[in-house]
Amino acid sequence: MKIALLGMGTVGSGVYEIINEEKGNYFAKAQEKITIKKVLVRDKGKKRNDFIDEEILTESFDEILNDEEINAVIFAMGGLEPEFTFMKRSMEKGKHVITANKAVVSEYFEELLNLAKKHNVMFLFEASVGGGIPIITSLKGTLQINQIDEIKGILNGTTNYILSKMSSEGKAFADVLQQAQEMGFAEADPSADVDGFDVSRKLAILSSIAFGSHIKDEDIYKRGIRDVGKEDMEMFSNLGYILKFLAHSKRMDGTYSASVEPVLLSNKDIMSNVNEEFNIVSIKGNIIGELQFYGKGAGKNPTANAVVGDLLYIMNNQNSRESIDLSQHLTNKGLGAFNGKYYLRISLKDHPTFTAVLDLVDEVSKIKKMMVEKNNVFVITEELDAAVVNSLVDRLRSMGTSVFYARILS
Repeated sequence: MKIALLGMGTVGSGVYEIINEEKGNYFAKAQEKITIKKVLVRDKGKKRNDFIDEEILTESFDEILNDEEINAVIFAMGGLEPEFTFMKRSMEKGKHVITANKAVVSEYFEELLNLAKKHNVMFLFEASVGGGIPIITSLKGTLQINQIDEIKGILNGTTNYILSKMSSEGKAFADVLQQAQEMGFAEADPSADVDGFDVSRKLAILSSIAFGSHIKDEDIYKRGIRDVGKEDMEMFSNLGYILKFLAHSKRMDGTYSASVEPVLLSNKDIMSNVNEEFNIVSIKGNIIGELQFYGKGAGKNPTANAVVGDLLYIMNNQNSRESIDLSQHLTNKGLGAFNGKYYLRISLKDHPTFTAVLDLVDEVSKIKKMMVEKNNVFVITEELDAAVVNSLVDRLRSMGTSVFYARILS
C-alpha cells in the first residue's frame, strides 16, 4: 500500500517513524508493506533529520493528487485550510483520508462523511480525539448495541496539567501556565486550551457520533479556567473536591446540552484522580452502563499510533465501508441539562459592597453554605439552573467584584 503524508511536524514525524522504522507488532509480522511515497512540506530546503528521505519530499499537493499509486492520504498539517480542501480533493480522486485534525472534523463532519460515501472511500479520524485512547473506535462499537445519552471527560492535557499542578503545588494559574509553556505543554497563545476551544471540538465530534446529529463547536457552551486562584484550590481541598476542566454532553427527548467548563468532583471520583497530560472519557450506554477510557491524550507517539491504527484498518478492511449516521435533528437546550449546586468565590475590593453581594446571592439561593475569609466570600449554593447562576455572576461582576465559579458534579 502506498500513501502520502501531509505535514512533518510532531504528528507527521511520529507517523513517518512508525512506518519507516517498522515499529510495533504489526510490522514484525506484516506480509504487505506500507510505503510512504510522498511527503508534502512547505519548504523542501529546510534542514531535517537524516532519517527522512529527501527524494520523497514535495511542495506540490497536485503531485500527490495525480499519483494513481497513492491509495491513502494522511493529514497532519493542522488548521482548517488548506486541509479541508485537500481532503475533499483526495476523496474525489478515490483516495482514503486519515486525519488528526479536530477542527476540520468538527466543523465539516457531515460533509466529509457524505463525500467519503459518494466516492466509496474511507474517512477515519481516531487521532482527532483523545490521542492514543481508541475512543472513536470504541464509541462506534458500543453504538452497535447501545443508545448513548451521556458523554463526559477530561480531554485536554494542557489544562489538566495546569489544574493538577495548581492543586498539588499551591501555585498561581499564571505561574503554572508559564511553566507549561516553557516545558512545551502549552502554546505561546494558550487560548485554544484554557478557554475551551480544543476540548469543545473534541466533544463536538464525540457527541455527533453518539447522538447521531452534527453538533458543531459553536453549539457548545464554553467557559475557561483563567479566573481560578490559589485561594480556590485551598478551599476545594478543605471541602473534599478536585477541580477539573470537564467536557460534558447529554441527550434528552429530542434535545441535547453540551458544555466545557470548570467542574468540581469529589476527591474520590475516578476522574478527579486523572492528572497532568492524561485524558479520560466516559460514555453511558443504556445496556452496558458506564464505560471509561483512559490514556495519554496527546503527544507524538500516542497520536501517531492512532493515525497508523486507522491506516491498518483500511488495509485490513478494503471491502467494508463504515457509516456514521448524523441524520437525527436535535434541538440545542443550552445548559438546560446541567443544573446543580455551585461553588462561588467572590473577591471584594471594599466592605460597602459586601452587603450588596450577599443580597444578590440571597435572591437566587436561600439555602447556602457561606464562608468569609479576608476579602473573599465563598458560597456553596442550593441546586440551581445554570442560566440563573450565569446571570448572577454577570450581576456580581458588574459591581466590580472578581468571581470564580464551578458546577459541583454529584
